[in-house]
Amino acid sequence: KLCQVGADGGNSKVRSLAGLQTFKRQYEQEGLVCTLETEKSHSTAWQRFLPTGPLAILPIGNNFSNIVWSTTPQQAHQLKNMSDEDFVASVNEALVSKYGSFPSSMLSQLLGGTLGNFLGIVPSCSEPFEVPPHIIKCLSKRASFPLSLNHAYKYVLHRLALVGDAAHSVHPLAGQGVNLGFGDAASLVSVLKSGVELGADIGEVCLSTFIVFFV
Repeated sequence: KLCQVGADGGNSKVRSLAGLQTFKRQYEQEGLVCTLETEKSHSTAWQRFLPTGPLAILPIGNNFSNIVWSTTPQQAHQLKNMSDEDFVASVNEALVSKYGSFPSSMLSQLLGGTLGNFLGIVPSCSEPFEVPPHIIKCLSKRASFPLSLNHAYKYVLHRLALVGDAAHSVHPLAGQGVNLGFGDAASLVSVLKSGVELGADIGEVCLSTFIVFFV
């Protein structure tokens, strides 16, 4: 018997055809995205929290990165209409030059040692702080989209399950949307695996309750 998983994004066609309703709220922000070239290759994701919203830079291999700049609709419009040169300068300024200084490696070492123990401060990580890479070129057109919360009232129906953004779209802050999606997929696989082992009908809505009760 056919079962279907809706994993087709925030504007899920599967969810819509199934008649599943959602709660939606606008964040009154836009997410500006594009692809950039950095001065050197890196494999670290950075996020800087700015007064208008976070700016994230995400490595995609070699000297290339994608960015997601969450900001006001007005600033998103300005950033999209800048020259490539001015936009690159704005990204570098926001990442490195503006809104205060970065933690110093010396301070991190001190707080990670005897001074930190005396003050009762535990550092969040043992690695020294790294400054974001320098951006040298904008490689794609800039686009932006409204940011909103979109949450399905139900994730499952008979022979249907929603996962990821099809079930719940959230603000891109700290990559929580993709983390939730990975968690959805892992949980669904776990429930289906248990259902198969017990000989249950994996398309039944009550499958998870059945497994919890009998395992």
